[in-house]
Amino acid sequence: MVGDYNISPDQEIYGCEVDLLGRAGKVEEAYELIESMPFKPDECVWGPFLGACKAHRFPNSRKLATHRILDLRPNMAGTYVMLSNIYATDGKWGSL
Repeated sequence: MVGDYNISPDQEIYGCEVDLLGRAGKVEEAYELIESMPFKPDECVWGPFLGACKAHRFPNSRKLATHRILDLRPNMAGTYVMLSNIYATDGKWGSL
């Protein structure tokens, strides 16, 4: 991207790439992209990854993404709503 367009990717661009890979069902590739980022991923990256994990049934990756988002936004109600929806989908209400 830098060589072709003289644009240095930021968090938002990485988030879009993770979202695109996730929507295409390439959850492992999305995670590899997150791991190779030159900076610490924020919720703009972990959010789309979590959505992809939920949509394509990747429970272990979903747990990882949820914990990362909780670390980044511990006081946001939406984070806990998202977590409760995941547990409800898995039938794990006792884990809340």
